[in-house]
Amino acid sequence: MRMVGRIALWLCQAFLAAMFVYVGTAKFANPVWARMFSRWGYPDHFYLVIGAIEVAAGVGLLVPRIAGLSALTLVVVMAGAGMTHLVNGEPQRLAQNAVLSALLAIVAYGRWRGVPTPKAMA
Repeated sequence: MRMVGRIALWLCQAFLAAMFVYVGTAKFANPVWARMFSRWGYPDHFYLVIGAIEVAAGVGLLVPRIAGLSALTLVVVMAGAGMTHLVNGEPQRLAQNAVLSALLAIVAYGRWRGVPTPKAMA
């Protein structure tokens, strides 16, 4: 059963990594993102910062030692996205944000248990 859990965790990480790397790189390539972030009231080029975080953390999901931290970073990004959609009257996006946040939380929990603590390293 433990092997099934590890496989499920890796599949979840791979899916999330692919999704966040794809969406993050789209923020650099697709001018729609600049218009959307501007409409939401964010400063110029903030979409590039979010895109860079999504790409870096997405790749980090594939590195077991930092996957938990990467997942938590993306939970924060998704919380910001959820608040943005809520404030701007786009509630249809909230379910998507909630599902992605839940999957990221599962990855964070699944990987965080394997990170050695300073006490365990002594």
